[in-house]
Amino acid sequence: MRPRVLAIVVLFVGWSYSVHANADTRSDLEVGRNLFGGGQYERAVEVLARVLAEPSDPKAPDSARRRELQQSARPLYAASLLALGRGGEADAAILSQFRADPFYELPVGQFPEPVVQRFATVARANAAELDALRQQVLRERQELVDREQRERELELERQRKSTSTARIVEETTLTRRSRLVAFAPFGVGQFQNGSVGLGAFFAAAELAGVAASVATHLAAQHYAAANCAVDDCDAARTGFEIARTTNWVSVGLTSALVIAGIVEANVAFVPEERVTRRREKPAASIRPIVMPLDSGVLVGAGASF
Repeated sequence: MRPRVLAIVVLFVGWSYSVHANADTRSDLEVGRNLFGGGQYERAVEVLARVLAEPSDPKAPDSARRRELQQSARPLYAASLLALGRGGEADAAILSQFRADPFYELPVGQFPEPVVQRFATVARANAAELDALRQQVLRERQELVDREQRERELELERQRKSTSTARIVEETTLTRRSRLVAFAPFGVGQFQNGSVGLGAFFAAAELAGVAASVATHLAAQHYAAANCAVDDCDAARTGFEIARTTNWVSVGLTSALVIAGIVEANVAFVPEERVTRRREKPAASIRPIVMPLDSGVLVGAGASF
């Protein structure tokens, strides 16, 4: 019993330490951010350096959160160093940030333009290394996706085998979609993607826009053909201008809706979709068989599954 109690105590102490350490690191980050915003760059460097000096064990339960805090602190640290004229140290911090996340981009509007330019300069100077890191990250992500897909397929195969003799069976339907259809207007791409409500909206809105465009065009033609000897020319000119302007607006809005619908359909496009349904397998039925023979009668039973 005592070893178990001791293990529980050790785990609790470790968890408590992790929580307090994260809280201290988060507090230092906020203090450093406020010092940087107030122009106290020397103090900001001291406080943010503590955040970056925190050990980050990948196996620790809070490692992901700690890395996030450090990645938030490092740009502030580099910007403070730049403000103090310590460009070499700032460049090293910026490169460390890119190495930790080769896809990193500075938040828009949160840093002065010289800091933004310095990040861009460091990225260009180390473009080959960062490109290789991006390719490595993409490969690792793809390997993770492939591994998860294989695991799902293996699990489905195990489930199929385990339920082959059971009353419940699974049926998988594969639906393939066309990329060409995703470029069709009037909500066709949304209907293909299964977004019926969104497809109905685009279809109705675009049809209404087309109808308005045709109607205003015909109205403009009507006013343009007015006979000044019979009709009021001022009223005809006014009607023509209103109809032409309305026609331009309706054509523009309809075009924008068509483009928006095509973009949304392509963003949400999934080449194929697997739908698995479960149904009950018909129970076995047994029926008697009676067959006359020359020498007597054959009596038996037949089963169907």
